[in-house]
Amino acid sequence: MRLLILFALIATASLNLLSAQNPLPIGQWRSHLPYQAGQYVAQSPDKIFFSTELSVLSLDKTDFAVDYISKVDGLSNTGVEFIRYNQAGGYLIVVYQNTVIDLLYEDGQVATLNQVRNFQNFAGEKRINDLHIANDSIIYLAATYGVSRVNLAAQEFEFTTFTGIAVESIYEHEGRLLAATEEGLYAFPLGSGNPDDFGNWSLLGPSEGLPEVYRARGIIAFEGALYLGVNDTLFRYEAEALSYVFAEEGSTMEFLSNEGELLLAGFRPGKVIYLHPDGRLGELPFNCVFTPNYAIEDEQGRLWFGNEAVRSGFRYEDNFEAGFCNALSFNSPWSEAVWDLAAKDGQLWMASGGLGQTLGPNFVPDGFASLVDGQWEIYNRDLREELTGADPIGRDDDIQVFVTTAIHPDNGKVYMGSYIEGLVEIDPLEEVIQTYNLGNSSLQIANQDIRVRVGGLAFDEDNNLWVSNNSAPEPISVLMPGGEWRSFNPGCGQNQVLDMAVDGSGYKWMRLGNNTAGLLLFDEGDMDDPADDQCRVFTANNSELPTNDVNCLASDLNGDIWVGTTSGVAIFECGGSAFDPSCQGTLRVVEQDGFGALLLESESVTAIAVDGANRKWVGTLNGVFLLSPTGEEQIARFTVENSPLFDNQIVDIAVDPGNGEVFIGTASGLISFQGDAVEGGLSHRSELLVYPNPVREDYDGPIAIKGLARDAVVKITDVSGKMVFQTNALGGQAIWDGRDYNGRRVQSGVYLVFSSSNSRFVGFSGEPDDAVAKIVVINGGQ
Repeated sequence: MRLLILFALIATASLNLLSAQNPLPIGQWRSHLPYQAGQYVAQSPDKIFFSTELSVLSLDKTDFAVDYISKVDGLSNTGVEFIRYNQAGGYLIVVYQNTVIDLLYEDGQVATLNQVRNFQNFAGEKRINDLHIANDSIIYLAATYGVSRVNLAAQEFEFTTFTGIAVESIYEHEGRLLAATEEGLYAFPLGSGNPDDFGNWSLLGPSEGLPEVYRARGIIAFEGALYLGVNDTLFRYEAEALSYVFAEEGSTMEFLSNEGELLLAGFRPGKVIYLHPDGRLGELPFNCVFTPNYAIEDEQGRLWFGNEAVRSGFRYEDNFEAGFCNALSFNSPWSEAVWDLAAKDGQLWMASGGLGQTLGPNFVPDGFASLVDGQWEIYNRDLREELTGADPIGRDDDIQVFVTTAIHPDNGKVYMGSYIEGLVEIDPLEEVIQTYNLGNSSLQIANQDIRVRVGGLAFDEDNNLWVSNNSAPEPISVLMPGGEWRSFNPGCGQNQVLDMAVDGSGYKWMRLGNNTAGLLLFDEGDMDDPADDQCRVFTANNSELPTNDVNCLASDLNGDIWVGTTSGVAIFECGGSAFDPSCQGTLRVVEQDGFGALLLESESVTAIAVDGANRKWVGTLNGVFLLSPTGEEQIARFTVENSPLFDNQIVDIAVDPGNGEVFIGTASGLISFQGDAVEGGLSHRSELLVYPNPVREDYDGPIAIKGLARDAVVKITDVSGKMVFQTNALGGQAIWDGRDYNGRRVQSGVYLVFSSSNSRFVGFSGEPDDAVAKIVVINGGQ
């Protein structure tokens, strides 16, 4: 009977797991990078590899199954320069713009070489332009500093030649090392002396059958002869004589490749030609070639192209002589551009516009996007007719430069603010897009401008959408649940309003666009009575703001306002007395290593987001800080050095309160982290959800208990009632590591969860409520 009960518990727990699984395991990362163009291409026996500027993807040659490889998956950097595959060694070589080199092995291991970046005896730009694979472990690098021979098996540089001129290509052929430069082709006879000394290299000229003055680029052997790019012409070089193959006037030769039957030569700005072993020469169809970086031929005769052009896709030809080009597309954002994020109910919405330092719009064409159930949907004027053309009073202009977003608390509608043409409302369920501008809203044109500039959005507790209408005569508008619009002139001599946050008293907080102005506080009182409107300006002179240069605002779960500035964080915990002169905000003093310092005073704070436990995720120009609810404790810090974070420059952060996923927009793209806190209510849900459940012997990660009242007290006992663990929920979720107080993994069996709501957050009865759940632990041999 006891065994039947155990199996019944396991079955019930498995159903709970299916319905409550977070997007990814707690503490793990996932990338959301753009895959709109394959810039460089390489191949192994069974895979095609494409690189983007930020990552790599692999494509199975048989079924085209795709895998994405980024910093989350082990790459050491972003900013990919190019890729090559060492067929003899069985690894992908990833070269980065900062000269770091990764070796990706077939078993998933990654080795990183930092030597070039650490060179101390070279002044000027360090960049690797090309490489030549000599065998399974030896490669040669062609770089701005010269030439290096690298033993990848030993991960050491065997020699480096500092040439004083940039080397475009390097090739080993018939006992000589050949380096193509803008001064011509240099040669070094291997084994003849010290290659480190560039004086031992000779410039090939008329006596070797080459011009007296020329630029060399690209070297490769094909059908027993050497092929060489000289100026804008491809030559065959054999027996110290040049023979003409092909020229493209006004172009430069970008690459030479012969991984299959054909020799491929790419010319900038946009042409790839082929040479067949039987002597046939031809041009590949233009519809696969944009701005070519590289091309390869696989063992099936298919040609794969790497293109520099933005959103050129991933292109290949089944039959190059037929002229038909195949384009592959992958589920991803439009680009790495991120400006403002909102997350709720498992959905992410992202605005990809942006503003410059003088508040001028950055005309990024991406529009905005959503991530729902793992699928990206892109909205911009190139893809959506609703975002093009005339506004309600007949002005012909596209809606673009989206800089702010908000999700309706109840009905799921999404609002996107444009810094060019007003507000867009999206109903994802009905697939309807509605625009608000002049003529159908209270939004107004900015003073001395022709634009309707929406700079911030926020909902209040009555589901009114508040809009900062930057530089308009009446710069604050509200869209009420019934569809009615109102606008307000807050007074205080300010109308350059950006961002929007609503505190626990319903007051509206905005940052002022003038970096010497600070913050604007506004309360409309009675919507229909302008006489009771109030405003107040906070500056570094009349409050605890450390500077008037404000970057961001956030309202936390207590209704307090957190303000990020170029000199740290200020907190306004004034409640209903925010208009009282005594409300001046506070600066937290944080103790670290026995010393007190103001909270993040040396950081430019660019983003603040609040999770379900009221903790603060703070983005800066130096990574992400996770702070305790009061800000007095630093719980974690993430940088490019200690995490998969793509860039230390953080643009925005959003936390999905329902599942705890933290979306981090960086200057190099979007990434997310599965946090351990979710929103909690005043009382427990009717049924707690535990996952994973059962906890099997091969699992050693966190066990999450979800559906708790906010900050509830949680106790875990065995079936006899012996306590094994106690904690407080992080918002509405508690975490247990499956161990007892002594750090030992608990034995197999059924464990009981008892939870009482925190006395600060009681149910409707006025008393803490309780909840119970079961956890099944299965350990081998017990």
